[in-house]
Amino acid sequence: MGVHLVSDVNVRPVSDYAPEDAALLCSVGRLICAWTMLEQSLEAKVGLMREGMGDVRTVGARTRPSMSKLMTELRTMVAMRDRRNASALTEISAIERDMQRIDRFRALIIQGFQQPEPGGFACRDPRNNRIHVSLDQLDGEISALEAVAERLLAV
Repeated sequence: MGVHLVSDVNVRPVSDYAPEDAALLCSVGRLICAWTMLEQSLEAKVGLMREGMGDVRTVGARTRPSMSKLMTELRTMVAMRDRRNASALTEISAIERDMQRIDRFRALIIQGFQQPEPGGFACRDPRNNRIHVSLDQLDGEISALEAVAERLLAV
């Protein structure tokens, strides 16, 4: 049993990952970039809608607004724009559910990444359960995120 020191922990630098792990690292980067692009697209859409409604102030003048604040503002503007048609609000609710699911997956990857494994990598969820994430699953979530962005811009 004894005392374990931090020096006992083996930490592998990213440069030591094998070439076959390049696809994994690239996919993780694609997920992060796709989420950032979604944030920027939503911010631009809210800005355009504001302009169209005669409001010229910028979104989040001093600080960058959160996704939830942007979605709330989008929902409010769509409700004012489409007073008699609730289908756009229903679509926004569906988009928000998908975004929350993808955001939980993104947080699992970013905060819980452990190490590459054959066909994917190991993560630990907030309850410290070990989870295997396959590259196909990661690619599926990236595709879902891109589809959410397209649906959001179409609202």
